[in-house]
Formats: sequence, C-alpha cells, structure tokens
Amino acid sequence: MKFIICVTGKIGTGKTTVSTFFKNKGFKYINMDEIGKKVFYEKINKIKNLFGTENRKEIAKIVFDNPSELKKLEETLHPDMLKYLYERTKDEGTYIVEAAIKRRLGIKSDLTITVSCSKKIIYERLQNRGLKKELIEKILEIQSDIIDEGIIIRNDASLEVLSENLEKIYKILEKTIK
Repeated sequence: MKFIICVTGKIGTGKTTVSTFFKNKGFKYINMDEIGKKVFYEKINKIKNLFGTENRKEIAKIVFDNPSELKKLEETLHPDMLKYLYERTKDEGTYIVEAAIKRRLGIKSDLTITVSCSKKIIYERLQNRGLKKELIEKILEIQSDIIDEGIIIRNDASLEVLSENLEKIYKILEKTIK
C-alpha cells in the first residue's frame, strides 16, 4: 500500500519539526525545498536567461518584488519538481512530503497536515534564524494562499505539547494505514 501525507504551512510554523517526527517513526521523508533546489540547478541556464543571474538570493529579491516574475520561476521549476516527487513516491510505503506551497505545486496526497501558529511566533522564529522583518513580510505575502486543510496542528506551544499531539495523530494513522 502507498500512502502520501503532505505537511504544509507557512514559513516558520514548524513543518520540518512535524515532518521529522514522522520520519523518525519510519515514514519515507521527501522535502520539496530540497527537490526545488535540485531542479533549480538543473534548469540554471533557463533561469539565467529569464532573470539575468543564477544567484538564488538575487532571484529571490526579483520574485519577491514581482508576482509575474514569481510565476515565471514557478512555471520553470514546478513541473520537474512534481516529476521528481512522483518518481520518488512510486513504490509502496508511507511517505511524508514537506511542502509549504502544496496547492500551488499541485501535490496530490492521501492526507494533508497543515502546521500553523501565530504571526508573532513566526516572526520570532524567523528573526532567530537571522531573517529581517521586511523579508519575512514578503515571504508571508507570497504564502498568503496557503490555507488550512486536512488535520490542522497549532504549533504555538512547547515542543513537548507538539510531540504529544503528533503522537496522538501517529497512533490514529498507524491503525488506519497499516
């Protein structure tokens, strides 16, 4: 049996923490950001032609300031990202796919887990990672189409509370998918 769970949510909500929990339970883990970076470098010539640079930070500035440029980048990367995803999930097993922009990518999954938390906590977490407030605002604006779907996990409390909640979800999943 194949079962795909997509963990989605805005930047700084705890998608990686949630995904790692399930990875540690034996689920096959796929990170769409990593696939995106791989595809980016495979398409580097096309990207350089589109944006005049191959520097990811410079391209980020371009696309964060211009939605039509973001659309061009997504149209260049997303089809191949999906090909990689479906290639990596063709075998039997339970997969945990971490993808902030699940809907925009067009990922099909058997279950979606949305991780969310308050904007205040998002800002705190991201500023602790060294991101500037202006950049956080731009990223959150771009991610404004991320909506709660499936199982919604609030990640405003401690890691212990999150782990307890994830353990409950895991026990239900274990009965359902095995």
